[in-house]
Amino acid sequence: MASSGSQLPEQIDENFLLCGICCGCYKNPKILPCLHSFCEPCLGKLADEMGAITCPVCRRVHELTDSGATGIQVNIFLNDLIALFEEQKSVNTSKKCDGCEQGDVMKHCTVCSFDFCSICATAHDKLPATKSHRLLRFDEYMAAKSADPASVQPPVSCNIHLEYPVEFYCDTCNMAICLRCIALDHPLTKHQYRCVKDAAKEFTKNLHKVIDKVKMKETEASNSKVKVKQIFESLEKCFQREEESLRKHIRQTIDEITRLIQENGNKLLTELIGEYEKRKVNLTAQLKELDIAENDLTSTREYVEKLMHYGNASQLMSAKRRVDHQTEKLLKVQTQVEPVEDDYMEFQQCGDFCRGRSLGTMKFIPTVYKVDSVTPTVRVGDDITCTIRSVNDSSPKKEEILYRVKVEAEMKTPDGNTEKVEVKDNENGTMTLKTRVEVEGEHELSVTVCKKPVEGSPVNIKVIAKKRLVCKFWEKFGSRIGQFNNIWGVTMMTNGDVLVAECDNQRLQSFTVNGRHRKMFKFAKVRNFSPYDAAVTVNGNVFTTDGGNKQVIVCDEKGELIRCFGKGMIQYPIGIAINPVNGRVYVVDNGAHCIHIYDQHGNHIKSFGSNGSQEGQLSYPWFVCIDTIGNVYVSDTSNNRIQVFNGDGHFLYTFGTRGSGDGQLNWPRGVAVDKHGYVHVADYKNNRIVKYESNGKYVCRIDDVSDGVNRPTGVCVTDDDRVVLADTGNSCIKVFTQ
Repeated sequence: MASSGSQLPEQIDENFLLCGICCGCYKNPKILPCLHSFCEPCLGKLADEMGAITCPVCRRVHELTDSGATGIQVNIFLNDLIALFEEQKSVNTSKKCDGCEQGDVMKHCTVCSFDFCSICATAHDKLPATKSHRLLRFDEYMAAKSADPASVQPPVSCNIHLEYPVEFYCDTCNMAICLRCIALDHPLTKHQYRCVKDAAKEFTKNLHKVIDKVKMKETEASNSKVKVKQIFESLEKCFQREEESLRKHIRQTIDEITRLIQENGNKLLTELIGEYEKRKVNLTAQLKELDIAENDLTSTREYVEKLMHYGNASQLMSAKRRVDHQTEKLLKVQTQVEPVEDDYMEFQQCGDFCRGRSLGTMKFIPTVYKVDSVTPTVRVGDDITCTIRSVNDSSPKKEEILYRVKVEAEMKTPDGNTEKVEVKDNENGTMTLKTRVEVEGEHELSVTVCKKPVEGSPVNIKVIAKKRLVCKFWEKFGSRIGQFNNIWGVTMMTNGDVLVAECDNQRLQSFTVNGRHRKMFKFAKVRNFSPYDAAVTVNGNVFTTDGGNKQVIVCDEKGELIRCFGKGMIQYPIGIAINPVNGRVYVVDNGAHCIHIYDQHGNHIKSFGSNGSQEGQLSYPWFVCIDTIGNVYVSDTSNNRIQVFNGDGHFLYTFGTRGSGDGQLNWPRGVAVDKHGYVHVADYKNNRIVKYESNGKYVCRIDDVSDGVNRPTGVCVTDDDRVVLADTGNSCIKVFTQ
C-alpha cells in the first residue's frame, strides 16, 4: 500500500517512531481511540484510579477495560515500521548471515525477517515449519523495500490464533481474521468476509477521500490561524497603548485614594486611641483599688499570723479590738469583681473603600446583638420573655460572646415606672430576659449591651386583660324558649343584642350579651325554614340564609317578612354578611364552592370563587365577614385556611394551614372582624377560638382549654370587644373577654 519513492529513512522522520511520553523509541506501541500512540509501559503509568487514561496530546479521556493498558490495541503498523526502519539503517553496513553468522547474505525471508547465506537459505526452505515462507534474493528484497516497503513486510499474525497469519477481513465483525477464525467463529452463513488485500484496497480508497477532507480542514485551520495571528498582533499594539493610559490613571488614582485613606485612617486611629485611653484609665483605677485592697489584706494577715505565733496571751488580747475592727472592715471589701472594661477591640475592614470611602469600622463590643422572639401581645399576669442573640459571627466564639459584655434590661410601664428585668445566661451565646406584667396598656422593653441599645430595642409590648370566660347561657339542649338545638351563626344586632341562628329548631333567637332572652323570629309562611346565619343592616333589617329552601330571607327588626331571593341559584347557603362600604349582600354557597353578591333588593350582581385549592378557589366555604374597608374574609373550610378578597371578589391573600399549632387551623368555620381589624376564627375541629391580625399574623388563642369549647361554629365581636361564640357541641353561647 506504500507509495514508491526514495529510501525509507528519507520518507519517514525518525521522530515519528518516538513515544511522546518517554521520548524514546516505541516499546510495544499501543494506539488509543484518538489515534495517538504511546508505549505500553507509559500508558500503564497514566491510568487513574477510575480506570481511565487522559491522552497527553489531545487531553481526551478514554475508558479502560479490566485488563488496563494491556487491553489497548497494539499499533501493528508502528511495530513493523520500527523493525523496517532498523533494517534500513543498517543497509550500508556489512551484514552476515543471521543463521550461521559467517556467510555473506544472499537471501531474505519476508516472514521471519531474517537474512541468510545460500546454504542457510536452502536449509531454512526445507524445514516443514518454514517451507511456505517467502525467500527473495537480497538485492531483490532491498529494491522492493525501497520501492514498496509494504510488499516485503512480514505477514501479520492473528490476534487470537497467533500461529496463523491474517488473510481475511470480516465485515460483519469489523475485524481482521485468519483461516482458523473462519472455521471456528465466523461461518459463511452468518458472516460476510473477504480477502484482507481487497478490504485494504477499498479502505485505502476511502481513506484518500477522508484525507482530502482532512487537508481541506488543515487549510481552513491555517487560514484561521493567520486571521487570529493578525488580531493577536493588533491586540498587542492596543494593549501597549491602553496599558500606558491605564497605568497613568492608576498613578493618579493611587495618589487620590492614598490621601483619602490617610484621612480615614487617622480618624479610625483617633477613635481607637480614645477608646483605649478611656478603658485604660478605668482599668488602671480598678487595678489601683484592688492593689490597695490586696496590700491591706496581706499586711493584716501577716501581722495577725505573727501575733498569733509569737505574742503571748496578754499581747494577743490587747490587740483584739484593733484586729477585730480591721479584719471586719477588710472582709467587707469586694474582692471578687469582674473587670470594669472589656479587652475586645477589633478593626473590621470594609469590602470596597472606593464605594464606601472608608477603610472599615472599629468595634468595641464583640458582635452586634438583637432582641429576638418577643410576643407583641400578652395578658395581665403572664410572663414576657425574649432572647438576646448575636446577629453575626465575630472573632470570639459564640459561647464566649455574651458573658464578656454587660447586658441590662428594663421595662417601662404605662404609669411611667421603670422596672428591672431578670437576665439569665443560657450559656450558649444567648440570654433570656423575663418579667411578669400586672398592668394593662403599652409597655416598653429596653435592652442595652455595654450601655448601648441593641438592635430592635426598645420593643413595644401590648398587655391586655386576662382572658376569661365571662358568661355562658342556656347550656341545655331543647326547643323551648332560650334552649338550643344545632346552633350555627351568631351576629350582633343594632341594639347590641346577640342574634342566634338555630337550624333544627327552625328559628332565630335574640339575647342580651348576658344571656337574657329578648325575641324569637319564626316565619309561619315559610315551610322547612332552616336558618344557618344572619346579617343585620344599619336600619335593622335581618338577612338570613335559609338552607332548607336554598334562599335568603329578609325581615325587619320586628320579625315581619319582607322578601326572599336567590332560590334557583344558590345550591346550599350558609354564611352571610353585608358590606359596610357598598351595602351589598355576600352569601356563601357551600354547595357551589363560591360567594354570590346581591344588592339588598335581591338582584344578583356577580359571583366569585370555584372549587379547588389554588389562590381564589374555595372548597366547601362556610362563613364570611367584611371589615370596615370592605375586604371580604371567607372561611375556606376544607382547605383549612382563611381567604381574603376585595369587595369585587378579587383575591388578596390567604392565611392559615392545616394543623393544631399556633396559626394553624382545622376546619375553620365562623369568622368575624372587630372594629380594630383583628380577625377571630372558630377553629371547629381544634375546639378553640383564635385571633389574627388583619394581615394574617397569629396573635393568640381567646379561650382556655379549661373552658371546654366543643365544635364551635359562629362567632361575632361586641362593641366592647367581647367575643361571642356558638359552642355547638355544648348547645350554648359563650362570651369571652380578650
